[in-house]
Amino acid sequence: MTSFRLFGPDHLAVMAVTLLGVAGVVGWAGCRQNTDLRQDNDQTWRRTAAALLAVNEGAAWLIALLQGKARVPLQLCDIALVLAVWALWSPRPVVATLVYYWALMGSLQAILTPDLAYGFPDYWFIKFFITHSGTLLAGLYLAKTGRVAREAYWPVRVWLITTAYAAIALTLNLVFGTNYGYLRAKPIQPSLLDYFGPWPVYLLVMECVAMVCLWLCYRLLTSMLKQRPIRTPSNSR
Repeated sequence: MTSFRLFGPDHLAVMAVTLLGVAGVVGWAGCRQNTDLRQDNDQTWRRTAAALLAVNEGAAWLIALLQGKARVPLQLCDIALVLAVWALWSPRPVVATLVYYWALMGSLQAILTPDLAYGFPDYWFIKFFITHSGTLLAGLYLAKTGRVAREAYWPVRVWLITTAYAAIALTLNLVFGTNYGYLRAKPIQPSLLDYFGPWPVYLLVMECVAMVCLWLCYRLLTSMLKQRPIRTPSNSR
């Protein structure tokens, strides 16, 4: 099994596929700016994607158990995935909004600098990118179809929710010796955290960077929705 190499051929290939997926999702949704999604199989596409993401995650739990490991989905990206499945299956503004911001803050960062031991074709390599790329595509689709809240206070609200998650995760890390959210130690693989100083300094820098990233995500959202948003069924709001 080949060790994972940051920006190696397999990593670059999966990033290219993800980029094509982003272009496809945004373009496909944009072409339907003024259509009724009930007549455009929107629910079928959403629920199919939700089911695929759920099956992918469920299979990973089963395989981990067969390998004698217990997967506890408490990383921020794990929570974002669960919310993505929920929001795709039955969209709610609060859930969809969290998916959008956490997908761009967390899942995108994971795609760019994944913390993996082995490269393709290792199962966990494939599972990792299906999860994170799928969450990213879900967040962008939900945003492009007008299901993400657009109020200007949402970046601050998401920052507060994320900070609350970080406080809980850090407590669990200190008690049980885990490393949820990379709040106890930096990833083994190179990442943006390497430029934020030693622990615990990088935790404070993360808080500041997170606020900036959330504001940029909000600007992207407002830019995507300058045109008239897609008309969505009232029962999916």
